Amino acid sequence: MRKGTGFDSTDVLFIAANTRSLAVNRGALIRALQERGLSVGALVPDEEFLQEVHALGVTTWRYHLERHSMGVRGEMARFLELRRMIREIAPRAVFAYSVKPIILGIPAARLAGVGETYCLATGLGYLYGRHDRRTRWIRTLASYCYALSGSLSRAFFFQNPDDRDELQQNFLFRRFTRSVVVDGSGVDLDEYPFSEPSTAPLRFLFMGRFLEEKGIREFVNAARRLVPDHPEVEFVALGEVDESTVNGIGEAEVVAWREEGIVTLPGRVRDVRSHLRAASVMVLPSYYREGIPRSLLEAMSTGRPVITCDSPGCRETVIEGVNGWLVPPGDAEALAARMQAFIDDPALVGRMGKAGRELAKSRFSTELVNQQMLKEMPIANAERPLERMA
Repeated sequence: MRKGTGFDSTDVLFIAANTRSLAVNRGALIRALQERGLSVGALVPDEEFLQEVHALGVTTWRYHLERHSMGVRGEMARFLELRRMIREIAPRAVFAYSVKPIILGIPAARLAGVGETYCLATGLGYLYGRHDRRTRWIRTLASYCYALSGSLSRAFFFQNPDDRDELQQNFLFRRFTRSVVVDGSGVDLDEYPFSEPSTAPLRFLFMGRFLEEKGIREFVNAARRLVPDHPEVEFVALGEVDESTVNGIGEAEVVAWREEGIVTLPGRVRDVRSHLRAASVMVLPSYYREGIPRSLLEAMSTGRPVITCDSPGCRETVIEGVNGWLVPPGDAEALAARMQAFIDDPALVGRMGKAGRELAKSRFSTELVNQQMLKEMPIANAERPLERMA
């Protein structure tokens, strides 16, 4: 069902992985397109943040997405559904992000007659971080699907160079896809303003889904090492259990953490800004194959130093020893040692936090990221008229 602004036509149609990411991560890009006189619509699989999406002036249609399904018959049905819906909406351009919207949505859009399509990889996820036999097989299949969608698109955007290099190992992708690396999703510097961090008490904050590769276990284990000698230090983990994924932390383990009482677990929150203001240091020991984690950008914009992993996407946010530190993936001992440094010298918090804010301003603002993307989109650039694709 169509909802929203009442535009008679849609210039740019987003195929979203979820409504939250559309509102929070793509909102600035949507506004930039609208400022250029373009109407924006979106295919969305859920309604959790639908009010926020409509507040952006976006028309929405609901489509069916099975994030973890691999059944050929079901995926073909969803592909045909996407082709039918896109043909009915008749957008001038389609912008797909995340795995299945890219793999299914871009070929569907081209078969529906759309001549201008774009892909955005917001991180390659656990498929490219695990190496068991089944995952390797699925990864190989996904790489060829990415190559097909990339060859059909004007540009395939990446949020870090490691993800681009990974997919370019596939010859077809390397030969036929125009790859463009941008600096993440960006962060709105006004929405996440600088504030002086408090160190009394010193508070370490984790924000992310409770997945193994997100490093939540390492965060808890590092806290266990530090609390006996520093009971005044606080550890807070924002996030929620997602047992629908193969790498999700189980509910029983989270309940045990809550009963243990070393880490405070408020659950998932819709607006993290109050938690960022209350935090001293942001900790995300993720080796998930992130794009560039938005939580780190939000923390940097707020003026919080970061500790994260030396892994794709995460490493892009840190100048070692300037605005934070990198630790090896899966190493709770190294993580605890870096946290200990802030405990020993709280003055580091303010100094590194200010450096992080400056890095956010100079590289990661939504304005800069949008400029990188829009210059690659003929529909958004009157000086580069749309040419017919082969």
